[in-house]
Amino acid sequence: MKCERCGKYLRFEWCKSCQINNLQNNFTNWTSGNEKIDNLIQEMQLEILRSSDNITEWIPYDQFNDIKELDKDECSTIYSAIWKDGPLKYNENIQETRIQDYWMGKNIGHSIGARDDLYGISQNSDTKDYILVLRNKYCNECSKCFIDEFSLWCKSCQINDFEKNFTNWTSGNEKIDNSIQEMQLIIDDRDIIVEWMPYDQFDDIKELGKDEFATIYSAIWKDGPLKYVFLYIHIYFYQSTKVKPYFENDHLYGISQNPDKDYIIILQDIYCDKCVSKYLDTYSKWCIP
Repeated sequence: MKCERCGKYLRFEWCKSCQINNLQNNFTNWTSGNEKIDNLIQEMQLEILRSSDNITEWIPYDQFNDIKELDKDECSTIYSAIWKDGPLKYNENIQETRIQDYWMGKNIGHSIGARDDLYGISQNSDTKDYILVLRNKYCNECSKCFIDEFSLWCKSCQINDFEKNFTNWTSGNEKIDNSIQEMQLIIDDRDIIVEWMPYDQFDDIKELGKDEFATIYSAIWKDGPLKYVFLYIHIYFYQSTKVKPYFENDHLYGISQNPDKDYIIILQDIYCDKCVSKYLDTYSKWCIP
């Protein structure tokens, strides 16, 4: 494809030379009031290589709302804030995430390390301290670094939420409750969260196969799992009087119990509806007949 402005052939829709020209043409429309800061920002803007790169910019301090102090040490103070306009970088995920943390420090030269995290520089209008506006790395609730910065997932807060919710559900079996709670408290990332599920959460229950230990069913799970990102609606479960052998299953979503008091292990959709064999590729649901 060709760039509509300069006529260059492009591999993607983004034209680097036109982007840089736009940035250069805009240099006269902003200033930090400090020539060294201006030169630093301009230099970083002209070094962009791809459309996904952050475009470092000068950000007027009045662009920030709801400023909250999260943490501090002898060198810096960490705040969270709402950035009204958001960054210049076009990125769907960034547009959706308007809360940015900015790090306050006077020695900017030694502070700029990972430019991928840097959205811009600002200055506190009262103290005149310079501010580095960074990717949102810190949880607003506990001020700890996110385990997963992309999804803004905080392990400690997630575990605290689980613990607070323990009194709001029960399987009616202390051992089952303890097992589910234990699995919830050992999560290490925004993975599948094992939970207790009332049996009335399942629709369209169909038997697929059985052996001497268990029966395999497919079902529609009304609310879907607690898992943070991907929701699998079509699930499978084992009906069995023995739960423990399945606790180590990597695809375990939770445990339930049918009206006959058989325990049910809720698994990811890993079985073929036609032959009841495990999919060779669970993502594409591919099975050799």
